Amino acid sequence: MQLNLPHIKSYLKNADYLDWLIGLNIIFFLLAQLFKAFGWFSFKYVALAYDSQNFNREFWHLLTYGFFHYGFIALFFNMLLLFYFGSILLDFTSNKKLLLLYITGVISGGLFFWLSYIFFQDMYVIKSPLLGASAGIMAVMTYIALLLPHYQIKIRFLGYFKLSYVLIFFILFNLLQIPLGNPGGYFAHLGGLAAGFIIYIWDKYFEKKNTTSIYQINRPVKKEKERLDEILDKINKSGYESLSKEEKEELFRQSKK
Repeated sequence: MQLNLPHIKSYLKNADYLDWLIGLNIIFFLLAQLFKAFGWFSFKYVALAYDSQNFNREFWHLLTYGFFHYGFIALFFNMLLLFYFGSILLDFTSNKKLLLLYITGVISGGLFFWLSYIFFQDMYVIKSPLLGASAGIMAVMTYIALLLPHYQIKIRFLGYFKLSYVLIFFILFNLLQIPLGNPGGYFAHLGGLAAGFIIYIWDKYFEKKNTTSIYQINRPVKKEKERLDEILDKINKSGYESLSKEEKEELFRQSKK
């Protein structure tokens, strides 16, 4: 089979950040498994340690841990969630917002993990380094759930649930899991949730104030913003499927800006 290099180059050039994030996680997983089999790699090179002894020399692990996974099952479900929530996010925001949420969520999750061992060391029955994309995914999910709390998703065999309910479930689940003896990963999830919440609050209140004068000067931009707000309000009240064809096209156009 001959590779179509122009087609591959075109796809890579036009791929959104969601494709890149999922692709990098998969590629790093495969390379890690291959190099590990030959003894050329150890997860300690990229995982975030639970103590702070080497933190000053390995601070970059705050980022690398979020792109590697110990096993295929963890990778599969994390990428499934990232694709699901990331796709919704890209329908309403931008590539840059997705990347910001993922990276910030990973770093915040790592800090929560590290600080949890400092302040709640007695709760740790199992002490293992942190690895996986969960914290970044939690940031993405939290942001979109706060942006569109009434947006409904279908969970197979269970039915439709509002994103706000999904967010509440994840918060309660992680809080309830902390006392069970291995709290590190759950503290990291809460760090990702916190990052998504902070970025949402920043966007809603701070950026809105800073852009008021721009909207007042540029009337067409103000009209576009008001139109987008109307579409988002309609989705909140009646769901995405209630949009007309023209509204869906307008939403898609705005999301690409």
